[in-house]
Amino acid sequence: MDNKLEIINEIDKIFEEAQKSLNSAKDLNELDISFRFFTGKKGRLTEIMHNIRLYSTEEKKIVGAKSNEVKNTIEFIYNARKNEFSGAEQKKFLNRYRVDLTIPGNYIERHHKHPITAVLEEASDFFSSMGFEIVEGPEIETTYYNFDALNIPADHPARDVWDTFYLLNGLVPRTHTSSVQVRTMEKKSPPFRVIAPGRCYRYEAVDATHLFMFNQMEGLFVDKNVRLTDLKGILEETVKNLLGARKTRFRPAFYPFVEPGLDLDIECVFCGGRGCGICKNTGWIEVIPCGMVHPNVFKYAGIDPQEYRGFAFGMGFDRIVMLKYSINDLRLLYHGNLDILNQF
Repeated sequence: MDNKLEIINEIDKIFEEAQKSLNSAKDLNELDISFRFFTGKKGRLTEIMHNIRLYSTEEKKIVGAKSNEVKNTIEFIYNARKNEFSGAEQKKFLNRYRVDLTIPGNYIERHHKHPITAVLEEASDFFSSMGFEIVEGPEIETTYYNFDALNIPADHPARDVWDTFYLLNGLVPRTHTSSVQVRTMEKKSPPFRVIAPGRCYRYEAVDATHLFMFNQMEGLFVDKNVRLTDLKGILEETVKNLLGARKTRFRPAFYPFVEPGLDLDIECVFCGGRGCGICKNTGWIEVIPCGMVHPNVFKYAGIDPQEYRGFAFGMGFDRIVMLKYSINDLRLLYHGNLDILNQF
């Protein structure tokens, strides 16, 4: 019986020390260390409970009941203190990272492609769906590719029409992407169909419909038995795809590298054909110069004009964008004014 009283006193002593240690813990780490010291696998109270087999049946009942009571109380104190520390940490976290839901959020700007880039990609996808390959060429060209190989020799009066920039080394910033068609014909064997998008440069006065730098897309289709009706059909579908259902017309035009040469016009989108400053009071706007490839151009490229025929066209893409979105001044596309560009 004395042994039993000694064990009961030891359990009471453990409880007092555990209670004091748990209540004085400064953080969760100290709390866990104290809890394990008394109730862990090798804890003081756990050791007494493991040795309970050494006692008599009567002592087992008393010591076991007392040990479980103390253990439950220690666990209760531990959980209460743990919740206290957790609540304090959560409150500290919320105070540090608190979000005021009544404050308006920051505007996330949505970026988008420039309208010229977007329409250029739209046209590239359209022509790719018809089997056209996209090709590129240099923006700084030789006069051979920019003029001579396109049936525009040095003494040709049409050479003055292109208002060319000339560099000191004799090269020129290309005045059209037509130079790429010559390079393509030199590299590829017919039949082929290609488009060549890119920038061009001309020394001319800047106004609402003209710029010294502009984007153009050249198209070239070479095969046997190519006809003018093929050209007209493809270009009419092009206008429909890029600009929607528009009234169009073809009229004769002169370009040294095609024979016959044509201009594809659409009814002015700004005045509906009545006549205005944009269409120079004609009611029509030139969109796509085109025609059947001149035999001399084939000869320069080493292609037999008796065996192959082809057609070429070139569209100024800045003007296509202008018409697609009813922009009355091409310069607006290059000013970088976000109030304008964000509309697209």
